[in-house]
Amino acid sequence: MKKKKNVPQAGSTANKSAQPAQPTPAAATTPSKPGPAISNGFKTFILLVASIISLLIFFGLEPNKVWLDQRIMPYWQDYQEQRLNLDLEERKLSRYQTDYIFAKNVTGFFEKRGTADKSLVLLPSTDYFNAHGLQIHVPEPAVFYYYTGLRTVWANSPEASKATWYITARDGGLQFDSVTNQQALRDTIASLNKYKISL
Repeated sequence: MKKKKNVPQAGSTANKSAQPAQPTPAAATTPSKPGPAISNGFKTFILLVASIISLLIFFGLEPNKVWLDQRIMPYWQDYQEQRLNLDLEERKLSRYQTDYIFAKNVTGFFEKRGTADKSLVLLPSTDYFNAHGLQIHVPEPAVFYYYTGLRTVWANSPEASKATWYITARDGGLQFDSVTNQQALRDTIASLNKYKISL
């Protein structure tokens, strides 16, 4: 009986060589040449020009122009003036003007007595002072405290009855009175409430 010879079949892996597969000509691509490079300096210049043009268009629009003129430029002008004078008190005086002067004068009375940190002062409104011939604008209590550290209160506040001092107009000036009688304080609050209280 004849022995059958094993003939390798097509597609069989039994006798395949272990040689690596060669890439096809289509797979072997040559690297493409880069196009002309734009320098970083030129890119920066283009971005700068585009930014300037965008800002000119933005601030050329009417609402933005008004905002720039009324809100931004005054701060720049104040800075130009104030950078030459760095004294804190002079800068506050220049910025807040008569409101600050009034607050400092009132506080000075209590500082001389050594009671500025213990006093709660009932303040009349601006309309009250104007009706009595005094051109004084009264800062609201929070602003007054910001200026000086002295606690003040207006007559329409629930805290008005806790005041330890009150100020009234008398003979073209300010009259400072300590609270010694609660009925007198209530009467003063009632009389001050007849005048309009506004910021």
